Amino acid sequence: MKYLFAEEKEWRKYGKDGKVDNLYFCAFILALFNSPETVWLFFEAKNIDFDSGIGFDGEYLVSAGIKETYQYLKTADNPKKTELLKYIGETEESCIYSQEDIDDWKEHKRSYFKCYKFPIQDELYFLYSANERELFLKKLPEWIDQERAWTYNELSLYRTYAKYADDKVLEIEAFKLTLKKNDKDFLIEGYNKQLAELYVEIGENAKALEILESIINGTDNRNIVRDCVEQLCRIIISTNSSSDEIAKQSYHIIKVEHKKYSSFFPMVDGLINNVTEIMGEGKITAHNSNLPKAGRKWWQRVFCSE
Repeated sequence: MKYLFAEEKEWRKYGKDGKVDNLYFCAFILALFNSPETVWLFFEAKNIDFDSGIGFDGEYLVSAGIKETYQYLKTADNPKKTELLKYIGETEESCIYSQEDIDDWKEHKRSYFKCYKFPIQDELYFLYSANERELFLKKLPEWIDQERAWTYNELSLYRTYAKYADDKVLEIEAFKLTLKKNDKDFLIEGYNKQLAELYVEIGENAKALEILESIINGTDNRNIVRDCVEQLCRIIISTNSSSDEIAKQSYHIIKVEHKKYSSFFPMVDGLINNVTEIMGEGKITAHNSNLPKAGRKWWQRVFCSE
């Protein structure tokens, strides 16, 4: 197991692609052996880079047990010892973790990685976790078609699986079902925004406009309006036509909201400048108006086919 963990650690160290959970899973299996000397492997993993410093749990460093780890460190000779103790605490009494913390953390990890435990209880989630994409895609339709009440967690998985499958139409179906089954009103706005964005991505601009207009009419939250205006801009940029009826309706809403809020965010204000050019009108915002023309056209090169 040390070998597998070391290989995963080296893989991450040199910026290779792949799921970081592979490193965490190998680390957890290694932690279950309760060997204090593995603290050096774990400490090295936590210091691979900034992301590892945040993502690799500090609990691994004392996963062999608080008492056992400090007893080992009393006689250990390692150049990283001072740095390690500075992080976890100089003494057992000053450790930043308690043994209860470590026990609770281990239970949480067992639950988190339960999909790898034999016998496999959830085949599709296992395939997703193991990044077995080809097998996953074969099994996904069967999972979707199962008779179920669609719990909050199942709907969340549906959206996750659809995104992993890189299927925008399936993502839309997942969000439509989520909205239909949703019993948490405070999430509806967010789900609708994401659904509208997906419609824009596949060119279903009329459906996107209907949702975005409804969201804007039902909120006074500037940030939510800003996000909706961004998508309205993308609708216009995708059509690249001042005569398109959906573009005209989108532009009218943009002008109304811009008059109300004046400006939103540099990137969104830049998009607004671009759509005013497409619609053949003078700029309705002074923000970024001094940018060179080539700079303003960058968004058109991204969202429009030449």
